[in-house]
Amino acid sequence: MNKPKIKAKSFIDGTFLVKQRFIGFLPLILLSVVLIIIYITNRYNIEKTIKEIDKLQTEIEYLQKKHSEQKGAYQKQTQMLELEKILMERGIKVSREDQKQVILIQHAEKKKLN
Repeated sequence: MNKPKIKAKSFIDGTFLVKQRFIGFLPLILLSVVLIIIYITNRYNIEKTIKEIDKLQTEIEYLQKKHSEQKGAYQKQTQMLELEKILMERGIKVSREDQKQVILIQHAEKKKLN
């Protein structure tokens, strides 16, 4: 079988594009180009999603650390001794006596009891 050779001159002036053999492969070439474009687009979208996931993971780690710090500070402030210190600075003394209940009786009810 005699294979037709593509010469540099026919490649430069584009005459090889109109030969029957090349036209037969044209649908395959177009399909390959479309698939390559889809592949490149898909890779770009995957890399974009990966960058977003990394950014969100970094933000989650930061927020978890911040939450732990704030939770520790809150627990420290709510401890009784810390509250007493804060109240002492404001001039409020914490009572060490037991709580007592005060009952108010109306004047009319007082007469009924006597």
